[in-house]
Amino acid sequence: MATEIRARSREGHRRRLDCDIIPSVVKGRRRWILGGAALLVVALVAVGLWRHVDRPDDRTHDSAVADAAKKVDRVLFRFEYDHLYQADKYVHSASQHPDVAVLAVTGETHWETGVTLVLRVMGHRVEIGADGSVIDERDEPICFRLRLGPKDDSRDDDIECPANDPLQVTQDPSLDGVDDRLKSALQAVGPDEPTVRAAIDDLKLDPAIVPEVAAKDGRVGVALRAAQYDCILARVTAKGAELWRPSHTQLAPGELPCAAWVALSSNFGKGPH
Repeated sequence: MATEIRARSREGHRRRLDCDIIPSVVKGRRRWILGGAALLVVALVAVGLWRHVDRPDDRTHDSAVADAAKKVDRVLFRFEYDHLYQADKYVHSASQHPDVAVLAVTGETHWETGVTLVLRVMGHRVEIGADGSVIDERDEPICFRLRLGPKDDSRDDDIECPANDPLQVTQDPSLDGVDDRLKSALQAVGPDEPTVRAAIDDLKLDPAIVPEVAAKDGRVGVALRAAQYDCILARVTAKGAELWRPSHTQLAPGELPCAAWVALSSNFGKGPH
């Protein structure tokens, strides 16, 4: 009898313990679940705020990348058009384009080592509102990696920009707007070399533009060169002055030079064959 009473007592004690422990465990689990959910909400909000504060809107950023990519297309077209293959020529050509800077270059030539360029290009980004209006627009630097040769060419758009400064490259002068001024000045003088030189000096051209003057058989030839493919040739005779801009093809390496003797030759004014 005493044994049965003690067993019942122990059973009752266990039941009381279960009644006390189970609610505590349940409450603990609830607190853990609620606490975890709260932390998850805070984390999601934090991520959302980080994206909002630190990352540009993808569509807005994409508009800057697209604009910069068009400028890189023009750089590559010029490489091909000018038949470039040397690293220094690539750097010089790319740096002549507005909004384009060369941050790094490796390699020597296209067909031997291959040449890799890293360009920083200013892309114009536009933020459009829900009603189609422009909320904001600004320029954003976008970087590109160009791999040129030795077998294939490739490019990587929108890479992380290096922190270094651009390579320092001298900008070519331009002969834009010089044609009419030169012809007017030469029309006013005869085929006299010193007078022609003085007329050219009076134009006050960019000092980087190299003038060349030569005389032969009562004629004076003039050449003004600003860059490889930016050239004006002129011929002054007793009848007046004639101007000619050789084509891009004619000024390619190995073809006609931008020289005064060409203005006095039979090649003057003729198109490419």
